Amino acid sequence: MGNTSNDGQGVLMELLEFLDTVGPDVLLSTPDAVYELLKNEQRRHLVLFLSEQETATPISLLATNVASRSQGIPVTDVTQSEQEWVRIRLEQEHLPRLADYGILSWTYGEDMVDPIPSVLPLDEE
Repeated sequence: MGNTSNDGQGVLMELLEFLDTVGPDVLLSTPDAVYELLKNEQRRHLVLFLSEQETATPISLLATNVASRSQGIPVTDVTQSEQEWVRIRLEQEHLPRLADYGILSWTYGEDMVDPIPSVLPLDEE
């Protein structure tokens, strides 16, 4: 059995990063929607990955990275069939849902997805 304390800390960090991304306005105005968005692990990985990007990212690269993060394996170990399965989920479920809630801008058929800017400024020292 793994160390659940460290696992819990990792989950907490992912949750905090996600909450930083969606921002307090979304949390206060539609908390049920945010919780609905948070409950899917692939969607959390998608939002976190997009918040780390500086330029638009192809859906195929998103799918590979989401599969890698979801399975806890290196990107190079993601098979073509795993990447394709996640890509379909992104196009049919995750990207449209995030677009419906205004988390990102995406239309079915687009191959590139813009990054999600962090709403909290970085600490300046």
